[in-house]
Amino acid sequence: MKEAYIYDMHIKKDEKKKRKLKVKTKFKIICLCFLFIFVCVLVYYFKVVCPIIVDLSKEKIYSIATSSVSEVVGDVLSEKQIAYGDLVEIVYSSSGDVEVIEVNSVVINILIKDINNSIQSKFDRLNNQGIDIPFGAFTGIPFLFDVGPTVSIQLVAIGRAKTLLDSSFTSAGINQTLHRLNLIISVNIGMVLPANIQKLETDMEVMICESIIVGKIPNIYLQGQLI
Repeated sequence: MKEAYIYDMHIKKDEKKKRKLKVKTKFKIICLCFLFIFVCVLVYYFKVVCPIIVDLSKEKIYSIATSSVSEVVGDVLSEKQIAYGDLVEIVYSSSGDVEVIEVNSVVINILIKDINNSIQSKFDRLNNQGIDIPFGAFTGIPFLFDVGPTVSIQLVAIGRAKTLLDSSFTSAGINQTLHRLNLIISVNIGMVLPANIQKLETDMEVMICESIIVGKIPNIYLQGQLI
């Protein structure tokens, strides 16, 4: 009887060990399955979802940037009442030809500084604005891009705007030259996505003033740039 009892105890212990081993094995299999699914979701997100969101958002982002910059430049120029004569001084010779074209670097530097600061402030106020992406776009299937509820993607301004003044001369008739001053504005805009920040850069050209110069202009200005 005693030997039979010991034998039964051994059998029960073996069965208990086998049950524990099965539970551990199942747990490991479940963990591996969840890990596999998690990795697949990450790969799908970065390889499929992110590019789709970026492509769908670029057009709206560029539209926001263009309208914001144009609005800021218009407001600054209107406030300061900048005219061609405030930025450029033309010196004529006794024969009536253009002898020297000078730019007012002090006024130009102040103008560029004010525009850069205003653009940055404008983008800071736009940080809470989002882009609505239909949930169907996350599937990666083109005909589902406009299907489902929308998901808001936050926008944030990254870095500061960089503004340069560009000068160009164009023939406008006999002994007449059109002189135009443009602002070349480069801005960085970022989309804040989960675990990712997508940076986009765009350059815009905005004319600030122009004038017809009467008289022969030295080739040094026509062949190159004033600024």
